[in-house]
Amino acid sequence: MSSNQNQPQKSPLKVVPPKSLVQPPVPPTAPASPTPEAVSPAKAPAASPFYKKGLMLLFLLGCGVAIAQIPIANHVTGAGTITSRSYERHHVTTSVAGTVNLKVKSNGLVTEGDIVAEVYSAEIEQQIASAEQSLQQATSALDDAKSGVKRGEMQLLKAKQDVAIARSRAEKEQAEFEAIISGNNSPQIRQLEAEINSIESEIAGAINNQLGIEEQITGIQYEISALEVDSTSYQENLQILQSEIQKYQEILMEGALAQNEFNKSQKEENLLKAQINQQMSQMEVKRQQIRQYESEIRQRENFIEQKRGLIAAKTEQIQAVKNQVEELRDERANELEQQLVLQRAVETEVESAVLQIKNESERVAQAEAELARLRDRQQDLILKSKITGTVVTADLDLVDQSPVQMGQELMEIVNLSQLTATVEVSQEDGNLVQPNQFVIFKVRDPYSPSYRARVQEILPKMVLDQSGSNRMLTLTILIDNHDQSLRPGSEGFAHIETGQMRIYQKAQHELNKLFNLDKYFVGFSK
Repeated sequence: MSSNQNQPQKSPLKVVPPKSLVQPPVPPTAPASPTPEAVSPAKAPAASPFYKKGLMLLFLLGCGVAIAQIPIANHVTGAGTITSRSYERHHVTTSVAGTVNLKVKSNGLVTEGDIVAEVYSAEIEQQIASAEQSLQQATSALDDAKSGVKRGEMQLLKAKQDVAIARSRAEKEQAEFEAIISGNNSPQIRQLEAEINSIESEIAGAINNQLGIEEQITGIQYEISALEVDSTSYQENLQILQSEIQKYQEILMEGALAQNEFNKSQKEENLLKAQINQQMSQMEVKRQQIRQYESEIRQRENFIEQKRGLIAAKTEQIQAVKNQVEELRDERANELEQQLVLQRAVETEVESAVLQIKNESERVAQAEAELARLRDRQQDLILKSKITGTVVTADLDLVDQSPVQMGQELMEIVNLSQLTATVEVSQEDGNLVQPNQFVIFKVRDPYSPSYRARVQEILPKMVLDQSGSNRMLTLTILIDNHDQSLRPGSEGFAHIETGQMRIYQKAQHELNKLFNLDKYFVGFSK
């Protein structure tokens, strides 16, 4: 504060003590007539003038002492600047740059939550449109990814079914192959093996039959040999007989032998020839039998050869069945491997689609978060009052429909029902001020009404006034702005009611303020 503002504080305090000092003599002048009456009963006409003056001085001194003990109301005066309560004011500021559209006017009353202004930001509108497009794209991509996962899951289900079928077939063929290796052949092979056994039995029978025929041939050959021996013997006998017959013929011609003997020899010759022919017929019959038997043997050999060929064919069939089983096992194994490869490929696609869903979900979440953030910022463009109060900013019409910058203050809203003021009082008056003391506050206007207030807080730190020579105590007072005419920033004076003081204490306090007598007389102000 300026020294001019401090001067009015001292001037009334200087005037009051003289009044208190001047007023005490006045009462004695009024009862001046009764004073002689009080003395009159004594009726001492012989009293001297010095005695009268002494009595008068004693009376005046008594009256002065009595008057000094009279208590009077005291107050401390200080200059103050009105402020608003920290929790009852709202500085409306913009969070983004744009064009403002005000919804209230200066000195207008608003309620908490009322819209006081709206800011249009083309940049935020463009950002919101871009964010909505990004969200739409991300949502579409997420839907595509989900559809891809569904398709992949269906394909994976089919692939698993195909794998199960292929595994069942492969296991079946593997079991059949292992059974063949272990000797537990399939019904087809067992049927072929039974047929081979049957053919081998037929071959064995044919061989046995062939052996019997061969034995018969051997017997016949023995018989032929015996017949040949007999035939040879007959031939030799025939030759001998023929030699004899020739000799007999020569003798017969000479007449040395009888005709009977010659005929007898011829009969014997004919008999031997008949026997030889019979032997030859029998030998031919035997040889014919041998040829028949040999034909049967050849038939048996052909039969056996056919049967052995059939056995070879059956064996080849068995081997073909085994090869077929092995090939089918390998084929089923390859089919199973192919199905497993296909399943793994589908699983990879599903995993990729699931990962894509995760990525697209994150994109959607980011886009939604960004859109929500921008819409929150858009909501921040709708400025609402956080308190119920009065718009104290002047000339708002100059701001309406004009560009504003981010962080620019548009208006201040204050609850004017109660205001605070920062008051500075001299350090010498500081010991008289206490919290909750009543205060009368007036602005710097001769026609200003009085406002009731109360000391709210006393700051412990001293400050210097604007002259830099006087130490001041800073107070905060709470003003009841009953007509809501006061405004923050207005300046005025606070008269703090500090209670009653006796006249001599008031005079002592004022003298100490004027002359700082505590500096020279220890305990003067006590």
